[in-house]
Amino acid sequence: MGRKAKPIEEQIRLLQKRGMRVDDPRKATEILLEIGWFRMSLYWFPFETRYPDMGDSTHRFRDGTTFRDALLLYAFDFNLRHMLLKPLERIETAFRTYMIFHVSTRYPDSPAWFADRKVVGAEQAKSFERVIYNPLKRQNAHIMLHHRRFPKDKFAPAWKTLEFMTLGTMCNLYESLTSSQLRQDIARHFGVHQEGVFTQYMDVIRSLRNLCAHGNVLYSFRPPVLRRGPAWGGQQPPCNLAGALGVMEHFLGMISPRLTTEYRDSLSSLLHQFAATPGTRHVLSRISGFRLKEKNNSNSSTPAQSSASAE
Repeated sequence: MGRKAKPIEEQIRLLQKRGMRVDDPRKATEILLEIGWFRMSLYWFPFETRYPDMGDSTHRFRDGTTFRDALLLYAFDFNLRHMLLKPLERIETAFRTYMIFHVSTRYPDSPAWFADRKVVGAEQAKSFERVIYNPLKRQNAHIMLHHRRFPKDKFAPAWKTLEFMTLGTMCNLYESLTSSQLRQDIARHFGVHQEGVFTQYMDVIRSLRNLCAHGNVLYSFRPPVLRRGPAWGGQQPPCNLAGALGVMEHFLGMISPRLTTEYRDSLSSLLHQFAATPGTRHVLSRISGFRLKEKNNSNSSTPAQSSASAE
């Protein structure tokens, strides 16, 4: 839309001038008023002829691109973000709980091991107290109550304190553990036998969690190059959304087979519902990395290894 705001009618004419077919201008008007030009542009971007060139000033669309293509892609992303929050929270909770339990029982005489320089790195212990714990002590009702009951305690124990930490903070604590045996034990609990692979996997979980929690774009998510591990059956995970979801599915399999089945069915249903045009199918296949069956091949959808197939 450039550097000047335009009325909705002009926005629609601009899309049409660039080669997008708008079959229902009234519906397009409603969508642009509800979602906005910029957010919708994130979902018609992959339909441009020079995608992923963000410097293309013409913004011409591929032949046959429709407003519905972009809207379906937006709807897929919207629904996927909300669907993933439940399994991602289960993974985060399981990681937090096991790490608290395992380290706390290994160091029973250091209930506040997160600030113990024998347990975590010196810089981590120092920054945790200053940056994280002191504000928590002033603002969190549960931690404040602990210090009223036990005024001589410098810290509340880990099983209280770490319940209020972000996943990012927990990952940083894991990486700062001075005992490699502890780090390996935690990784193996989740079916990963190489500490470096586990760290990369948790980075993927953290990234997915943040994208979903803050309403960011999912379809074009590209995790860093991952090492071979148990996700994807020991194969090299692809650097796309399907590859990241394969990592998530590995954790779900270690935590709850029922939740894994629920996740696979939900993803397959989403793909069936929103990969409804050739345009959206192209994006979800080529960019997101999902293996999609041809629509005329079958009336069923079957999740594939670390990805999903849908008709």
